[in-house]
Amino acid sequence: LDFYLVQDFASSIDDFTKSILLDDTFFPAYFMRALVRYKQLEYKKAEATMSEGATLGATEMKKPEVTVIDYEVVKNDLDHVIQLAPDFVYGYYNRGNVSSLLKDYRAALVDYDKAIELSPDFAEAYFNRGLTHIFLGNNKQGIADLSKAGELGIVSAYNIIKRFTVTRE
Repeated sequence: LDFYLVQDFASSIDDFTKSILLDDTFFPAYFMRALVRYKQLEYKKAEATMSEGATLGATEMKKPEVTVIDYEVVKNDLDHVIQLAPDFVYGYYNRGNVSSLLKDYRAALVDYDKAIELSPDFAEAYFNRGLTHIFLGNNKQGIADLSKAGELGIVSAYNIIKRFTVTRE
């Protein structure tokens, strides 16, 4: 965790991997490794965006690429979390987020459903499920979820609802 806090992602991942090798039933190690890998991928994507068009002398800098396979590795760790701790709500929620990022919206909905089933007041799960429904064209379900997220404290949900309920003249 200390390595993660100072953004030494590689050392953090190595330590969580060692922990898993010592006890492959310790689900928090899988969960934290997934989170650190996800954060590492987000940094790589940000670096790639910032370095677009940047040159080093006469040659272009090598852009760090993030692929679907990178996110599948994160998802695999979350699969382990869910297998080892089927009542751990954040395993489903985070796997839903990764599925959504991978454009597997149906799988994301299943995971958000489970997260909400396990924790009926999980505002972020309602929010993300609402956005996913809207993206799939299920505006009525999406607005209902966003409304619930708003009731549970995510005020920005109301702005999104307004955009999808404005009457066109």
